[in-house]
Amino acid sequence: MKKNSLFKFLGILLLIVLVLTYIIPGRSDTMNYLGLGDLFLNYLQSFYYFFDTALFILVVGGFYGLLNKTGAYKKLLDMIVTKVKPKSNKFIFLTVIIFAVLESLTGMTVNLLVFVPFVVSIILLLGYDKLVAITSTIGAILIGFIGGIFVTLRDPSNMYGVSYVSFEKLVGLDTNFVNVFPKLLLLLAGIALLIYYINSHIKNVEAKKVKYELNGNTDILIAEVKGNYKDLKVWPLVTVLALILILLILGFFPFESLFGVTVFNDFHTWLTGLTIKKFEVWNNIISANFPAFGNWASLGSYMMTMIILILFALIIKIVYKIKLSDALEGFTDGMKKMLPTVCLVILAYSILVSSYNNGFMETIITKAGDFNLGITSLVTLLGSLLNVDLYYTASSTFLPLVNAFSDSANLELVAILFQSLYGFISIIGPTSLLLIIGLSYLDVPYTTWLKYIWRFALYLFILIFIVALIVILV
Repeated sequence: MKKNSLFKFLGILLLIVLVLTYIIPGRSDTMNYLGLGDLFLNYLQSFYYFFDTALFILVVGGFYGLLNKTGAYKKLLDMIVTKVKPKSNKFIFLTVIIFAVLESLTGMTVNLLVFVPFVVSIILLLGYDKLVAITSTIGAILIGFIGGIFVTLRDPSNMYGVSYVSFEKLVGLDTNFVNVFPKLLLLLAGIALLIYYINSHIKNVEAKKVKYELNGNTDILIAEVKGNYKDLKVWPLVTVLALILILLILGFFPFESLFGVTVFNDFHTWLTGLTIKKFEVWNNIISANFPAFGNWASLGSYMMTMIILILFALIIKIVYKIKLSDALEGFTDGMKKMLPTVCLVILAYSILVSSYNNGFMETIITKAGDFNLGITSLVTLLGSLLNVDLYYTASSTFLPLVNAFSDSANLELVAILFQSLYGFISIIGPTSLLLIIGLSYLDVPYTTWLKYIWRFALYLFILIFIVALIVILV
């Protein structure tokens, strides 16, 4: 097994970026060479720039490390596996549908990672391999992004603002819903294609036609329980996971910007203004900085998610009467298991920092000229590969592309093309945040992933361009 293949691919890509700075002029059409020392400096700076992402990954790992200390977590997994075992294939297909639809309707993307270890554990305990586990969860989330009806991003045209907009709004279209039909088509066809592909792989594994060598242990996800856990209650864990999902949906879904719903903002205004003899109750006891439901992203993409996870970790510690030392040990162990993943994620971000600071993508876009389906798609794919973060991809590639077009006739197409191609690269590209987390945490070599996923990627690429042609013709 080539355990370091993802590291090698990221390292090679970083060196390619270095070489490109010696060939292509950077921002303002000036040569801005990137030195070897700058690569190391950019890697260290990436820890600073994207510390919240690194911390989020660690907290997710810590949360599941604590769950493993309850004993009830293993019992819950075993109960679910026993229940769905007779219809395990249907469970896989339902998992794909749920993750894809959730992402399409909420646009939470990376925040949905909170539930991936839980579902992956069930899939592995059902006897499926890690490729099925990654495809059914992370792959499904990215299909949901490609066909994301309500996917939004922080507005890169307003650097100091915290407003979140759809790609359609970003290019100046009057409505968020102009591309609903093609997005729905991408979502439904993408789900069907993914289910078909996973099912084919499962059949090939059963027929022993698959030669991938994957480590089958699940120790990184599930700790064995010492003693009998028969009397442990699982309903508190079920309640906690359900509440986390509900709170994340309420917190991150942009109700006001998409639908003009102000009820949560109005309630937040009332709550934060509540006083008792000039004493601000909520602000002074809880926090004056917690945003209203629908605006959690304004505090940072992952800040409120981490707060929720830590809060419920404390509740679980109390409910299951876990000793403080054991709770800290479990949380710390879970974070330690995520450290290699964090290092790889930061390496991907250093590629972003290196290319974004240089600005050679702007030169490429300028040379690309006006809209052309093929050239625009290639530029979008390159920009998505070099920028692991959606905000920076939009800032360095999407907006410059749109600004380079001489007319607005193709704005609808460009919006949906950019969203779908960014999702496409996230499924196969070594810089994909979700893919890095999935492959690294489950110890799946990137080369193995490519051998497995390339046919699906080809089918998906064809699907995206069929939908693009439909948008052009309609």
